[in-house]
Amino acid sequence: MLFTASLLMAEAVVTSVLEEALRQASERIAKKITEGKRLTSTDVIILLLDQMNRRMEAMNESLNKRIDETNTSLNKRIDDLNSSLNKRIDDLNTSLNKRIDDLSASLNKRIDETNKRIDETNKRIDDIKEDLKSLHQEVSSIKSDVIALMGEKLKTG
Repeated sequence: MLFTASLLMAEAVVTSVLEEALRQASERIAKKITEGKRLTSTDVIILLLDQMNRRMEAMNESLNKRIDETNTSLNKRIDDLNSSLNKRIDDLNTSLNKRIDDLSASLNKRIDETNKRIDETNKRIDDIKEDLKSLHQEVSSIKSDVIALMGEKLKTG
């Protein structure tokens, strides 16, 4: 990674030095042209290279601008989609929480009603137990009375 960074930095330095050399050479050639001197093939090649370099810089700027515009556009679309999805998730979450709360309330109501019915049934069972206990005491009392009467009849009789 350090090597890659060094390589990129060296490339930037070399590019900048070459651009400056082309600019200075082009200025000298332009001065030659204004003086009416004849150009050598090297001068023509340098002018062509300078022209190509300027075109590449313009294309590079144009491409960078398009990349930035595309990046901005895509970021906006991503942000819009993210907002939309977050809203849908929040709406769904709210809806599901309401359904859960409603279901919980319904179940609690049914449980309360069942508990009330169980309490009423237990009270009826307790009442029946009391009635049965009273009936048992009455039967025991009658039984004791019958035994006592039979015992008297056997003695008297």
